[in-house]
Amino acid sequence: MKLHDRVVLVTGASKGIGAGIAIEAAREGADVIINYCSDRPGAEITLAEVQKTDRKGMVFQADVSRKDEVDKMVAAGIHEFGKIDVLINNAGIAVWKPFLELDEADWDRTIDVNLKSVFLCSQAVARHLVTKELPGSIISISSIAAHGALDCLVPYCASKGGMTLVTKAMATELAPYGIRANAVAAGTIDIKRNRDTDGNYPDNWLPFIPMGRVGTVQDVAKPTIFLASDEAAYITGQTFWVDGGETSYVPMPRADFAR
Repeated sequence: MKLHDRVVLVTGASKGIGAGIAIEAAREGADVIINYCSDRPGAEITLAEVQKTDRKGMVFQADVSRKDEVDKMVAAGIHEFGKIDVLINNAGIAVWKPFLELDEADWDRTIDVNLKSVFLCSQAVARHLVTKELPGSIISISSIAAHGALDCLVPYCASKGGMTLVTKAMATELAPYGIRANAVAAGTIDIKRNRDTDGNYPDNWLPFIPMGRVGTVQDVAKPTIFLASDEAAYITGQTFWVDGGETSYVPMPRADFAR
């Protein structure tokens, strides 16, 4: 098992990619701290799936954009399990609104949840690891929005672009302590939020994905677990693009894939 006897904290783990990562971590031998902000029933479902693997889990409510709540969450996880080895910064929001219609609150909330939370959670866990002289791994779930512009998602793109350099900077400073920092940039993934946003999902996206399909939660979870494990012991400061080739493709008029 890749994460045998590790303790993993996953933010935003009540549904979607976060839930998938939490469950996969348990399958690979980890005990899991399941963070949620508002969806307690979803977090309890994730917990039940974790417990089916015979690993331990706990649910903790916290707004990860608030330092006091982050500190309480990390302290509670350490109290319950004795340590935290791995942090997965997954919590995030997206405000779909044209640039000219955005207001300051849209910008602030997106940056706070998507980027400030990475700073707060990573610092809290890293301080614990350094104090206990433990190695560790921090992984932030990014997006193809870190690569280029997506329509009506200016704050989201800014937050994910910032995540790229926060990851590199943390990796550089934390390397002497044996703490690695990486990011996983997800492409078009088949989750409920995407289906709710786009009535013709995923068909609208398929012409732009060379592999000819949208990704699954497992497509993101498995490389995330790899980066958390000792198999990735010499990998830090990197962004892994899990996108079916989407960010590598430049669409051309009248071009089609030879599938």
